[in-house]
Order: sequence, then structure tokens, then C-alpha cells
Amino acid sequence: MPPSPSPSPPRPARRTPENARKKAYKEQTDVTNGRRRREAQLLQLRKSRREDTLSKRRRDDASSPSTEPESDIGPARPESDRPSSSDPPPLACATDADSNKLLGIINGLKSENISLQLEATIKIRKILSVDGNSLAEEVITADVVARLVELLSSKKNPRGPQLQVEAAWALTNITAGTSEHTEVVTNAGAVPKLVKLLESPRSDVREQAMWALGNIAAESQRCRELVIDHGGLVQLLSQFNEHAKVSNLRMATWTLSNLCFGKLPSKSQTKAVLQILQQLLNSIDEKILSDTCWAVSYLCNHGTDEIQMVIESQICCRLVKLLMHSSPKVVTPVILALANVSAADDCQVQFLIDSGILQCLLKLLTRNYQKCIRNQACMTVSNICAGTAAQIQAIIDAKMVPLLIQLSQHGESDIKKEAIWAIANATSGGSPDQIRSLVGDGCIIALCNALVLSDADLLYACLNGLESILKVGEMEKMKDEAGTNPYAVLMEECGGLDKLENLQGFNNDAIFEKTIKLLESYWVEEGSEYEAPKEPSPDDT
Repeated sequence: MPPSPSPSPPRPARRTPENARKKAYKEQTDVTNGRRRREAQLLQLRKSRREDTLSKRRRDDASSPSTEPESDIGPARPESDRPSSSDPPPLACATDADSNKLLGIINGLKSENISLQLEATIKIRKILSVDGNSLAEEVITADVVARLVELLSSKKNPRGPQLQVEAAWALTNITAGTSEHTEVVTNAGAVPKLVKLLESPRSDVREQAMWALGNIAAESQRCRELVIDHGGLVQLLSQFNEHAKVSNLRMATWTLSNLCFGKLPSKSQTKAVLQILQQLLNSIDEKILSDTCWAVSYLCNHGTDEIQMVIESQICCRLVKLLMHSSPKVVTPVILALANVSAADDCQVQFLIDSGILQCLLKLLTRNYQKCIRNQACMTVSNICAGTAAQIQAIIDAKMVPLLIQLSQHGESDIKKEAIWAIANATSGGSPDQIRSLVGDGCIIALCNALVLSDADLLYACLNGLESILKVGEMEKMKDEAGTNPYAVLMEECGGLDKLENLQGFNNDAIFEKTIKLLESYWVEEGSEYEAPKEPSPDDT
């Protein structure tokens, strides 16, 4: 772009981080509203994510950590011990007889006979495998957890690995419950023993241990730190090797994504994780790929330092390509990760543009994708529009402005707002030539129509955009024989002036002051003050 003939208006801050956003607003404006709006959307996606994979997973009798046989060391468990249709159903409600039966099971659990231990552990596991089983609470409060943790160390008997799997399975289902249940497990010292099981030669043992650790990591930042402090991250990364079975890789990737949900303690750990994630992004397995993308999206949510490390690892280029993946389970975390990158600094945003993200975003916005994907795509565009003049020009060159205008008028509510943000950002930060181009595409009408919204942050951004447009209109006024501001005329013709006058009653000092400033600067002769037109009184009629 050639240099603009006059200084460009100040560029609006991206909607993260907060300290940058504050610069775009006067002190009277609640500048955190826009950030809260974006965080609310991220929280909604996180909520859906927890329902998908970050949420704890209960393993029922029908599921199995590994459906592939242990070719060199025998089956995961003997056929006679696998649940079948002839097995008695788990106890569904607690009666006195059931409680007595539970007492007998607990006695077997505490026996020194490994066969009795295994039999009791399987029964405990079956009780815990049924969500909502009223006996589960009794199991947890009967001091069973500490004994299950002890059994994780069983090695002296050929049936020891099977006992480890059953004990870890039971603990997995306990940690799939409430935070109080997870706390009981961690307080019993389960984490270091589960981490130790990741060194087992048995893949089914390692897989069940990862499952339990993944549930614990999903609970809280304190739990994630507990797993990492006991060497869980290092041992987990060692599971990603050429000999690993697909089921183990799936479980390891899911557990790793849960650990990445919180900020990792050191850059060296983050780099080690990124090395693994870079390899996993080439997986053809959809579950592995989806959880890998979620892990990256969580890392990108921790700040510009992590984003820079993601960029340096060449992961962003792969993410951009994955925007065109056929599965929404992959595209959703990818667009969320890239939306976070688009809220970073200008250099990092430029990397996205150079990676070809704009054409991908255009396709996401024009095809029949899920609403959350299209919404995040539009938010990414709006963040790019808050960038440099060159980045705004890239949006214009990609022919995205007409689409944004259309979405601002006819899009679904959340997407409509994001499109308006994009237009407001571009007009606020664009050069005069860019503003002329934006006006030619219909941005004045879009911004004027938005003046009826109740979102104070968005209203203020629209007023900033209109102010930038009107300033360029003053340049055009000098070329006009009639000496009129053509953009002020356009605003009047589309009803923008009426909407602007109505904003004088908006309950926000910054918006009121900006409104008065625009009215007095462009619709009142010099030396006079603006007075809003009075409503006719009954006497006048």
C-alpha cells in the first residue's frame, strides 16, 4: 500500500489482551465488556469441549482400553474374567442385603489372597461402572480407595497386571465422579503410583493408568500440577513411539490435551509437548487428530509466548490446512486455536495471513459449517481487521468485505455482531484509500444499522469507524463543488443521522460524548451547538 496522504486514525486494539483493548476506549467506557463477551464465547466452546473430551470419562463394562490382543504377553484379561451377558448385573440400589454383600466384597479386597483380591476388585469395578449407582458412594466412603491404590503396586503374581488394570479401572470411574471423589483418590496417593504404571510392559495397564490420570487432570489446575510434579508429563510423552498401539495413542493424546488445558510450568516442557503435537497433527486417526488440535488450542489460549512457540514449531501452517478437514470435531479446535493467534501481536497475525488463512476463512463463512465454527471464523476475521493497514488490505484483497456486509445484515445474531466488529475495526484502522474502498462496498449502511444495538463496546467501535469515515469525507468535501461531505450525506440518506441522534439517550457517558462530537463536527455549522430536534407537543398540533 502507498503511504496515506494524512495520518491514519488510531488503530483499535484487538479484543485481547485487556491492556491493549483499554487503549481503544475512553475511561468512562466499561472496557472489559468486550473482553468478557469474547471470554464468554470461549467458555461456551470449552463447555462443549468438556462434554466431548476434557470431561471425565467413565469406563463401563462394555468398553475396553484396548481391543487389540497383547500378541507377545497374552490377552488383556482371560475370557472367563471378561463381562458377559450371563454376568449378574451390578447392584443398582442400596438395600441392607446389598450393604452386607458390599461388606463381604470389601473383606475380599483386603484379603492377602490375590485371587480373592481380584474377584473383589472386579465386583467393585462393576459397581462403579454404573453411573448413578447408589452403592458407589458407599464404596468410596468405605475406605476402599486406599486399598485400591495399594493394589496398583501388585507385581508378585502372574495375575498382578490384571489386578492393576482392575484397580486402575475402579479408580478411573471414581475420578469420573465429583471433585470430592477425585480428591479422595489423589489424597490416597494414587497419582505417583498411576504414573509408575506408565512404565509397565503391558499396554493395557499403561492405557488404564493414562485414563485415570486423564480424569484427574480434567479436574483442576491443582490436579494437573500434581500429575506433572510426579513426572506424569514426562512418562506420558514417552508413550508416543513407533511401537505404540492406536488405542494407547488415543488415550495418551486425550490425557495430554487435558494436561495442556492448564499452563505448563516451563518453556522446556511446552517445547517437548509441541514436538509431539507436531507429529500427531499428521495422524490419519480422527480421534487422535481432534484431541491433538484441542491440546494446541489450549496452549494458544495461555498467551503470546505460547503462541510464538506454536508458530516457531511450524504447527500453525498445519492448522491452517486442517481448517478444510471434513470433520467438525477437528475443525472446531483448529479454528479456536487460530482465533487465539489472531488476537496476538501483529507479527503473529501476519504469519497466519502468510499461511493462507484468509481463503480458508472465506470458505468456512460461505459453506454450511456449524454455527460455532462460523462464529469463530468471523471473530478471527474481525481480529485481523484490527491489525495493520497491510493486514486490512489483505482482507480487502481477499474480497471478504462484501461477505462481511452481508453477514452484518443477515447473519445469525452472534455472527452478525462479529461481522460488525470486523467492519468497525477495518474502518477505524484503515488508511483513507482503504476507507474509500470500504465505503464503496457499503460499510456506512452496515455501521449505521448497528447503531441500534445495546452492546456498548460494539456501539463505541461503530462510532469510531463512522468518525474515521467522516474524516475521509472531509477530504472529499474539498474536491466537491458544493462543499458537502459525501459520506455525511450517505449517512443521512440511510437513516444513520436519526440513529445517531437517538444515541444521545444511551446510558453511557463515552457513547454520549462521542455522539455529540460527531453531530457537532459534521452536522452543525461552526460556532453553533447541536440541538436535537424536539418532539412535537400536543399544543403544536
